[in-house]
Amino acid sequence: MTHQDPTIPAAATEGKRHRKPRFRWILSAVLLASFAFLVYVTTLIVTLPASALRRIAVIPAPITDLYGGLWEGRAVLDGGYSLDWDLRGWPLFAARGVADWTLQGPDTQLTGVAIFTPASMSATDIVGRIGPGLVDLIPGAALKNCTSQAVVDVQRLSWRKGAAAAAGAVLISEGRCKDLLGRDTTVPQMTLDLTTQGRDAIAILTDRDSTLAKVTVTGERRLIARIEPEGAVLVPGMPTSGPMIIEMPF
Repeated sequence: MTHQDPTIPAAATEGKRHRKPRFRWILSAVLLASFAFLVYVTTLIVTLPASALRRIAVIPAPITDLYGGLWEGRAVLDGGYSLDWDLRGWPLFAARGVADWTLQGPDTQLTGVAIFTPASMSATDIVGRIGPGLVDLIPGAALKNCTSQAVVDVQRLSWRKGAAAAAGAVLISEGRCKDLLGRDTTVPQMTLDLTTQGRDAIAILTDRDSTLAKVTVTGERRLIARIEPEGAVLVPGMPTSGPMIIEMPF
């Protein structure tokens, strides 16, 4: 009959006890190093000067200067307008950027929150007013020197893979504009209603009597615009014989 050394199980048990604390220490060290690296990278990114955006992105023509940094900065536009942003810190550690922004100028005061992740982007709580001077900064606009103003109350605009969403409204006052040939054009009082249907975002432009246009942004990354004859008369050179449908991917 064989006899087992009673010290062997005890030694094996003791070895396991030593390995468990060692494994926990290694795991803690790896997690701590990963967190420190994340903090370092995040700090490096958000402390970049705002002017660095010119090297990594296409800056729209109306933006003349950039000040501050990616964390907190300002973009100066033509006509005395500016866009200020302030990035919130803690959401960055969850790979989620949240920035409060303000767009202001002689006739414009608009505020909101921008949210972006690796898989989505959205804007929420967009409220304020937009003046005609800001509209004049849009390149290639068919109408210029307008007198209409817009009151904005948009709860959400968002895009993520396979789905778009919108909620809110924009009220546009009656006014006048000049077309590219300098002719006067009357702009009626209009309402732009933003809604969501399934995985699509819908924008419907109406006046007091009829629907002028409908724009759909689909979850399949397509933009579909239906312009009614009543809406086409507001755009110089656009056919008014019947509804026009424009569809394009993006």
